[in-house]
Amino acid sequence: MRKTCVTGSWLRAAMTSSEPESPRPVEAQPEEPAPRLIASGHLHPGMLFLRFLDGIRQSVLPVAIGLVSGQLWLLVLAGVYFVLSLVYALARYLTFEYRLTEEELVTTEGILHRQERRIPVNRIQDLSFESTLVRRIFGLVVVSVETASSQGSEATLDSLSRRHAEHLRESLYQTRALRGLGDPEASAAAPAETVLLRTDPAELFLLGLTNNRIGVIIAALFGGYELVAELGLEQHVGGFLSGWLSGVSNMLAVVLVLLLLFVALLGGWVVSVAASFLMFWRFTLSVRSDIFQRRYGLITKRAASLPRRKVQRVLVEQTWMRRLFGLAVLRADSAGSGMDPMEEARGGRDVVVPIAERSRAEALVPWLLPGLSSLQLAWNRVSPRVVLRIFLKGVLAAIVLSAVSAATLGWGALVALVLLPISWAVGVLSYHNLGYAEEGDHLGLRWGIIGRYRALVPLRKVQGVVVRASPLDRCLRLSALTVYVAGGSPTTLRHLPRDEARMLQDRLTRHAAGSRFVW
Repeated sequence: MRKTCVTGSWLRAAMTSSEPESPRPVEAQPEEPAPRLIASGHLHPGMLFLRFLDGIRQSVLPVAIGLVSGQLWLLVLAGVYFVLSLVYALARYLTFEYRLTEEELVTTEGILHRQERRIPVNRIQDLSFESTLVRRIFGLVVVSVETASSQGSEATLDSLSRRHAEHLRESLYQTRALRGLGDPEASAAAPAETVLLRTDPAELFLLGLTNNRIGVIIAALFGGYELVAELGLEQHVGGFLSGWLSGVSNMLAVVLVLLLLFVALLGGWVVSVAASFLMFWRFTLSVRSDIFQRRYGLITKRAASLPRRKVQRVLVEQTWMRRLFGLAVLRADSAGSGMDPMEEARGGRDVVVPIAERSRAEALVPWLLPGLSSLQLAWNRVSPRVVLRIFLKGVLAAIVLSAVSAATLGWGALVALVLLPISWAVGVLSYHNLGYAEEGDHLGLRWGIIGRYRALVPLRKVQGVVVRASPLDRCLRLSALTVYVAGGSPTTLRHLPRDEARMLQDRLTRHAAGSRFVW
C-alpha cells in the first residue's frame, strides 16, 4: 500500500508539473504623450476677396473678346471659370488648416480629395514671406515652407495675417532651438537678431547704374516693330521714315543714330535704377541664431530666411563697372530651393547683399561660411597656355570671317584681323583672373575677363567633381574642372593643366567623401 501511495503521489506530481503554466498578465506599456501643439490656425478670410479680384482680372480678356466678336460661348466660358475659381477658393478657405507641434508642421485641405501634408521640423530649411501691395492693404502675407526636397515650396500658406505669420515663424524658431537643431557656434555668437547690413538709396542707385538693362529697351523696340508688322503698318511706317531721311544729310543721320543709341542707353539705366528700387528698397540683412533674414521690397514686400547650414556656395560678383567703383554683389546658393533660376533671380531669393563696397561684402562671407576667416586667399593660377588657346580661337574666327566677307567687302574683309590683338588681350586678362585656392575646408574658384567673380564652396557640400577636355584642350594638355553642389549652380574653372586638374579632383572627392554631409 505504501508503494502504491508513493507511486500515486509521484504520478500526481508528474501530471501537475506537465501542465502548462497559466499566462502572466502583460503589463500595459505607457502610451507616448502626444506632441504638444504650439501653433495652429486657418487662412484669413481676406483671401476670398483676393481670389474674387483674380477671377475678375482673368475673365476681363475673354469677356471683352466675346462682346466684340459676338461669341456667346466665350462669355459662358468666362462665367463658368469665374464661378469655379470662387468655389475652389471657398473650399480651400473652409478646409485649410495648419498645426505646428514640437515634431512637425501639418497642413490639411480638401473636401473630396483630402490631403494631409506632414513636414518634420528638422527638415524645414526655409520660411519666407511675400506680400504684394494688395495683400499689404489687407495685412496679409504668403508664407512659403521649403525643405531640401528640391521641389520648391513644400507647403504654401496663402494667405495668413501678418500677426499669425510672425507667430508661426517665432514658434518654429523656438521649437528648433529647444530641440537643438541650430548651430551651437552661431547661437553662441548671435543669440538675438543682429542687423548685419542695410542698403541705402545711394547704393541702390549705383546698383541700377552698374546693371544697365539696355536689353530691355532693345527688346521693347523689336516688340514694337513686330506689333507694327502684325497691324500691317510696316510699309506705311517704312515709307514715312525713308521719305523723312531722304532729306537729311549723312552727318545729321550719323548724329541721329548716335542720339538714338544714347537714348536707348539712358532708358536702360532708368529701367535698371527703377527696378533696383522696386526690388531692394530698404534691404536689411540680419542674423538670429543660425538663420539669416532678408527683408526688402517697395511694392511687393519680401522676407526670406536662409539657414546657415543650407548654404552650398557663396558667389562674390564684380562686373567691370562695379569693379571700377569698388562695389560687389554677394549671392548664396542654397539646397533644396528647386526654383527656376529666372524666377529666383526675379525674386532676389539668392541675393545676400544686393550691392555694397567690396570690403563690406567680403566681411560677410565668414558669417555665411564658418571656418573661412577672410577672402585673402593664396590663389593658384591656371596654365599660361590659356593665352595661346584663346588666341588660336581668335585666329580661326578671323580666318572664317575674312573668307566669308571677302566676296562682298574685298580688301575690307581684312578688318576681321582686329580679332587677333583682341583675342590676345582677352587671353592675358583671363590668365590673370583665373585661379583656385584651397583654404582649410573650403575651395575658392575665380574667373573673369574685365570683371571678376569668386565662388566659395564648403568641401563637405561637394556632390561631384567632373574634369572635361575638348579636342583643343587635349592638344594643349588642358582641362576644365566643374564642382557640383546640392541645389546650387555648378562652378567651372577652365584652362587648368591636365595633371593638376586630375590631382585637384582627387583631393576634392577624397575630402568630400571623408566629411559628413549636412544640408
